[in-house]
Amino acid sequence: MKPSLQPLKESHIPDIIEISKTTWDGHDHLPHIIGEWLNNPLCHPFVFESDGKAIGVANIRIIDEGKTAWLEGLRVHADARQKGLGEKMTHHLIEVASGLNVQRLRLVTSGDNIAPLKIAASAGLKQMTIYQVFWKDLRSKINWKYDAINVSKIEPEKVPEFVEQNPNLMPLNVIMFHWDVFEATPQKIQDLGKSLQYWAGSNENGAILSVGGKQPWEMVMDGGSSQWCFTLYATSPEAFLSGLSKNLEIAQELGIQNIMCIHPSEFVSSYSSIKWLKQINHELRLVLHEKIL
Repeated sequence: MKPSLQPLKESHIPDIIEISKTTWDGHDHLPHIIGEWLNNPLCHPFVFESDGKAIGVANIRIIDEGKTAWLEGLRVHADARQKGLGEKMTHHLIEVASGLNVQRLRLVTSGDNIAPLKIAASAGLKQMTIYQVFWKDLRSKINWKYDAINVSKIEPEKVPEFVEQNPNLMPLNVIMFHWDVFEATPQKIQDLGKSLQYWAGSNENGAILSVGGKQPWEMVMDGGSSQWCFTLYATSPEAFLSGLSKNLEIAQELGIQNIMCIHPSEFVSSYSSIKWLKQINHELRLVLHEKIL
């Protein structure tokens, strides 16, 4: 039977969980968020259904105070790949977004997998920027410190002023955490600050801002029960390394066993100067795409 597009229903969830077992080496975060898609009026999830089973899924989430349609969670069953379903789903969700009175559609894809890059390009999305992500196991203590810049905790209400004082810090005025990207408005910064921490510092060596928090699940490499996930924004290699050092310190003080670090791709070259980064558990590139509607 030809697959048909249907709104996601609760009965589809077991099929989606089955699909996720072959994604991200079994560390897919989708099972942890798909239930929320059904209950959140800002979410518009769809599936491809064939013979009564869901074989593909994706969601449009309205964010940024109604200005952005965020495309997330695009998955296709291993047996149904290379048949154009991902592209068809993407085009369908763009049509859905166009009817929701939003200004833009955004998504992130793996920069190491040509298929999602082709899908995004075919749908008319432009590449905006590239982030690098790495995971590192901390079960063996890492003794390393870099403090060219003193990095200290900063309250959410002070973050917009810090960013304004350092205009090269966030050139797109977006803030990324985990797999999500938001407009860096004062309200969103405050909202994220309810569960996350901001750390910042600046001097003649540059400026650094990080947003991070503890997570008990998803992408915990090689075992472990938690991870410290953080995004670093920096204006220089010295700033990047200072922010990385502070977040490593935070994670180890909390007894967290893994870190997930997201940062602009330009700082990958700094890895070679850090002995403990020569062996990391996993890494990938993430590409932020955008289409003005």
